[in-house]
Amino acid sequence: MDHRKRRTGRSEMEIFNGTYSWDGKKHDGRDPIAWFPGSYNLRIFNLTISNGGVTHLKPYLCLFSETGYGHSISAKPGNFAKHVSRDFSLDMERVLWVEEFQENEDRFEIIVFSRNGKLGDEPLYHAERRFPTEGERTLIERELSGICS
Repeated sequence: MDHRKRRTGRSEMEIFNGTYSWDGKKHDGRDPIAWFPGSYNLRIFNLTISNGGVTHLKPYLCLFSETGYGHSISAKPGNFAKHVSRDFSLDMERVLWVEEFQENEDRFEIIVFSRNGKLGDEPLYHAERRFPTEGERTLIERELSGICS
């Protein structure tokens, strides 16, 4: 499915708000996110719009969480991030990637992707998880409050 056609954002800043799914099959010569079907809730925000003159090093916020359907990508989010980046024309390294765990007290984790080589023309990434800084948490909560209001 071409997710770019499902632009369901409620504001200019919100690029996408919906379910991002995959069927576990190879398409267009690229490997699937996972070899088993699955889906995640996905919200993508463009932080450069209405930012009050602030220049963000990571101008996009990508917030994702499990739907409860299919294969989890939580342990290895790299292919998920590559597919989302390609489908929405984002630079993977300039996105603030956030996984949301609804039932946890510390409900947000930041995933930082660092390029660590290439396989042919395809860049390889190493993923590290950490808790958000206070500024990142404020940004995430501000964007989420915009959805809920």
